[in-house]
Amino acid sequence: MRLAFGAVASRPWRARKAERALLGAPATAEAFAACADAELAAATPLPHTTYKVALMRDLVVAVLTELAEEALR
Repeated sequence: MRLAFGAVASRPWRARKAERALLGAPATAEAFAACADAELAAATPLPHTTYKVALMRDLVVAVLTELAEEALR
């Protein structure tokens, strides 16, 4: 699986650390949160955009959870 983040940097951000964290991990919200945390640990937001880190974490968990649930249908 490949992940990329848009609208949070000057260009699309390939989330390679998150991708590696997902390898072999269960398809659970906890694993998705851990993969987001692995990627976002190095984030250095501008002072007026710090809120984007939490938004991106929540978005990663929500989208991956939705995809995992859809895969089971």
